[in-house]
Amino acid sequence: MDTPKVCVIHLNQIGDLVFSLPLLKALRDHYGQAEIHSVTRPYLAGLLQDSPFVDRVIQRRDSILSVSSLILSLRRSRYELLVSLARSEEAMIMTLLSGAKLKAGFARAPWDIALDVKETVQGHNSWFNNARLLDRLGIPVFQNSYVGLLRVDGVSQVEGLPWRYAVISPGASRRRLAKAWEEEKFALVIARLSMEFGLSCVLVGGEDAAFCTSEIAQRSKALLSGGVTQVVDLAGRVDLRSLVSVIRRAKLFVGIDSGPMHIASALDIPTVAIFGPTDPAYVGPQNERSAVVRKDLACSPCYLRGDCDHRRCLSSIEAQDVLDACNRVLGA
Repeated sequence: MDTPKVCVIHLNQIGDLVFSLPLLKALRDHYGQAEIHSVTRPYLAGLLQDSPFVDRVIQRRDSILSVSSLILSLRRSRYELLVSLARSEEAMIMTLLSGAKLKAGFARAPWDIALDVKETVQGHNSWFNNARLLDRLGIPVFQNSYVGLLRVDGVSQVEGLPWRYAVISPGASRRRLAKAWEEEKFALVIARLSMEFGLSCVLVGGEDAAFCTSEIAQRSKALLSGGVTQVVDLAGRVDLRSLVSVIRRAKLFVGIDSGPMHIASALDIPTVAIFGPTDPAYVGPQNERSAVVRKDLACSPCYLRGDCDHRRCLSSIEAQDVLDACNRVLGA
């Protein structure tokens, strides 16, 4: 008898990948010795490479030839169950043509005609919604968070890191400035973490956030002029597996709602998350040693819909608010 196979088509963001970890664990717990395959974008594949919940990581590329080849591969695998966490037209077409015995995912008319079992999305893409989909499938959940489920092994240590440091993740690319917090406030937080906790700081982010981290590094170094505390800017210089290694060694994580924030929370690093237009009820950090900093405004969360001419949800958050949260998660 062939070993049953299960497939998950993942979303394209780091945080969404981390939110899928308890779903993958639930599938492993439920299906036992089944082969579990994950279909994900190439830059995310490293986060699942060492996962005990995945037997094969299939990279999903954009070219027509690659998509056609992927669909043929899915059909040959003859999956018992295919779960598409993605709702795009392409993902639904892949699901429809996969030939899986049971196809499940989230409603998005008219493309969800591909699905045998569907669930609606409430709020953001999140573990909350993934858990509802598992319930719809009758698959029990034994761990209701991603904490402790992220496994990345065998990564060489990034050189030039300070001895004791906080990871700072401003996280805002030019594409997503609506989630950004002011550079000068991040610089103030870095300076105070140095003076009050003796922590150096490591700035992280993608290449498209380097304009932001560079400004923060310059401002914080000016505030720390004459001091011995290091400020290291790694934005755009490390891959995801190396980023996990950097965050794993940190004494503290401070950042906006972002993929690196969820990596820190999954690794159970003391985490301070700065929230503006998004909703921490759905996508807040999940470890106990965490704190969310946000302002309770009538217009927030707005889920990034429409233009905003004031961004008070973020501009009204002061450096001291974030430092108070740092004190709480560090037990100071």
